[in-house]
Amino acid sequence: MLYHVIIKDLKATVLPMTILTILLACLTPILFSLKPLTISQASLPGELFIPLIAIICIPTIFLPDQAASIQSIINSKHYRLSLLHSIRVVWFVSILSILDLIIIVLYESHQASFQVWPLLGDFLAKIFLLTGLILLCYHLSKSIVITYILPITYFAFCLGYSGMGPLNLLSLIHGRPLSDSWIQLIIAILLLFADLLLVFSQTRFIHHQAPLE
Repeated sequence: MLYHVIIKDLKATVLPMTILTILLACLTPILFSLKPLTISQASLPGELFIPLIAIICIPTIFLPDQAASIQSIINSKHYRLSLLHSIRVVWFVSILSILDLIIIVLYESHQASFQVWPLLGDFLAKIFLLTGLILLCYHLSKSIVITYILPITYFAFCLGYSGMGPLNLLSLIHGRPLSDSWIQLIIAILLLFADLLLVFSQTRFIHHQAPLE
């Protein structure tokens, strides 16, 4: 029963945005060179374009459940809304990670003049950092608008201001060391852990309130 609910939910909620994500990713060879001459040039798709796609697509996982009536129905079952959200998040993070991997493989196939595989860790750190930020924004505010505005504002600061140190998403583009990605990954883990605790506390609250309704 739960398996069929999950499959039905994925088809209804993430399939359209998944198609859009893949279509946007197809622009990568057009917008960026697959034969980069420098590591800064090679970092453009994974630090600029894929994170922008993440900001566009990940908040949409919460759109189908904005109605309070739908949330009540889902939370009244043996599964929870947080479970469906988690599955949608894993889906999009997997898709974006695969896109990053494809970029690295294409770089390798074109015989780049520098080591390209370390870039994969840098690219993935950006995805996890944005995912943690987006999830925490939503579960704190319960507002789709804020969930879009804060990550977009953060991305704009990273794009226009190079003085953010290791917190800058565009670290390699701004000439920062590759080691910044480790700091970003640690921050991402902390954000995801904080979000997990928040969701757990909210879920327990719903569970305790349910008999009163």
